[in-house]
Amino acid sequence: MTADAPEFFDRERIAAGQGSTRRRRPLLLLTESWSGTEPGSEVLDFLAGTEVFGGLDRAALRELFVAFDPVHVAAGEVVEDTGRTPDALHLLAYGRLVVTSAAGTREIGPGQVVGAGALLGDALVGSEVRAVRDSLVLRLGVAGFERVVRAQPAQMLGLCRALVRAEAGGTTVASGPASACTTIALLPAGSGHVPHEVVAGLVAALGGAVEVSSVSTDAALGAGASGTERADPRNGRLLAWLQRVEADHRFVVYRADEGDTAWTRRCLRQADRVVLVATAGDDPDQGPAERALAEVPGERRCDLVLVHPAGTAAPTGTAAWLAGRAVTRHHHVRDRSPADLARVARFLSGTARGLVLAGGGMRGFAHLGVMQALDEVGIPIDAVGGASIGSIMAGFYAAGLEHEQRVHRARRAMVDQGSMVGFTLPLVAVSSGRKVTRLLREEPSFAGTIEDLWLPYFCVSASLSRAQEVVHETGPTWRAIRASIAIPGVYPPVHDGTQLLVDGGVMNNLPIDVMAGVVGDGPIVAVNLQGPGGRRRPPEAFEPALSGWRVLASRLNPFTPRMRVPRLADVLVRSMSLSTARLQRDRLGSHSVELLTPPVGRSGLLDFAAGPSLVEPAYRYTLEALERSADRMPV
Repeated sequence: MTADAPEFFDRERIAAGQGSTRRRRPLLLLTESWSGTEPGSEVLDFLAGTEVFGGLDRAALRELFVAFDPVHVAAGEVVEDTGRTPDALHLLAYGRLVVTSAAGTREIGPGQVVGAGALLGDALVGSEVRAVRDSLVLRLGVAGFERVVRAQPAQMLGLCRALVRAEAGGTTVASGPASACTTIALLPAGSGHVPHEVVAGLVAALGGAVEVSSVSTDAALGAGASGTERADPRNGRLLAWLQRVEADHRFVVYRADEGDTAWTRRCLRQADRVVLVATAGDDPDQGPAERALAEVPGERRCDLVLVHPAGTAAPTGTAAWLAGRAVTRHHHVRDRSPADLARVARFLSGTARGLVLAGGGMRGFAHLGVMQALDEVGIPIDAVGGASIGSIMAGFYAAGLEHEQRVHRARRAMVDQGSMVGFTLPLVAVSSGRKVTRLLREEPSFAGTIEDLWLPYFCVSASLSRAQEVVHETGPTWRAIRASIAIPGVYPPVHDGTQLLVDGGVMNNLPIDVMAGVVGDGPIVAVNLQGPGGRRRPPEAFEPALSGWRVLASRLNPFTPRMRVPRLADVLVRSMSLSTARLQRDRLGSHSVELLTPPVGRSGLLDFAAGPSLVEPAYRYTLEALERSADRMPV
């Protein structure tokens, strides 16, 4: 970490009246010397746009400017370590930092601060602050802060309040998906190259983005400029130009070379996120450009994009590409498919939309109507997941089936071949599970692995052995779904080699929290199947001791009144759903979720023959709901 950072502003642009008016715009490093005397308007605009210092007037900001020490931090270097008490506030002017503590991790972007407690005498030991990429940090020590206080006492009450708020926010750190990135490095995975169509498609889909390559850099700064090493005296000019490009665009897509070159490493040091791109049919062994990933310091989220020929029915062999690569998420795209690249762009920009489908027996057919309406209106869905029957319907969607195909496959599996519950001696469950297992294994959409589905997909089950929720995101699709639909008492549990798994609805019937971990701050559409389903007559009263033989006799003997008591399967399914109803409400309250509750009829929850009748009402309901919420769910 060095204190030889260059000047913060471009004097020529300021003289031309082109100072920044954008809030939290990264400061520009445009010379190799730090003047530290009088800030230009761009510097003051930057400080005024920060949350902590935005309440100060211009005079106080000038005093503050002099108190700052600029420090250049290379990717991977430590700003503050866990071994000592922080003695300064750090304001990030450019780049990205990550703060790690016992409570988790969080990212720091331009305009944000870390270590506010150091100025208030309340700093805590135990957090590490590290640069994710090459960064410029403005360090404000206690002595400098006290000078500002003495010079501008009238301004300090508001500043101290802002520091308290910043410190309070910094102590409630939670683990979670990374925030939306602003700089993306595209590297070829394997021995291939990054197709031009992928680069152009991502740039177009991101909006406000620009591609920067070694070719465009050399064209702007002269031949060989892209190969400038960090120790080269000309490095400051290259860095200043790159920072100006980043300041002028919402996203910058750095296109790396095909080999491990100085430009490839530069791209990695500049990147918030790394995206590996490969042609799916190529050799999955790591290529030369990838080797730089392990050698360039800094922790970065890494995505993998696998490009498939147009017309590919289903991806295959994804596991071989994921093996040995620290990939956060992978994406399947068809060659020259703008829609697929737009999905990748939404994940990179933090706007990916997730669809969560609840369990609920035959009511799950309503999911088909909801998905039909979403498709028809043009609401993009980037990831799907569910519990119990929701895992089946989500699997159809993730496999890329159209509406008619989804309805046909569901009818064929759950209606046309008779009851899904084949009864057996009820020592473990009332059904052996043989039929439903066979149907899942024979379903073409579930024949491969979860990694080979077109969309990111998960389903949930519950571990009887460990009393915890299990999220399935890899492995055979049919087997994960079989565990997710293993209704206790109806189907036998699934043994995965270490534990017994039952229906995911036991612990999380509407797993929106799991989806939040997939899409981050992106919107979530959740389909709940716990609607009233119409007016029901109350069951007849009966004694606490109820003979099953008597119930059977009432059903077989036409001359005796039929006893109206709940069926065993319905009791099991409804009890399981009720056990998570309050938990669902708690989870819905902690996320921004568009909750849909389509009509679900009055039939028994395992009466799958009645399921197809729910598709059309759910479709009409969803169209009306989407019209009412058009402002919250834009196309």
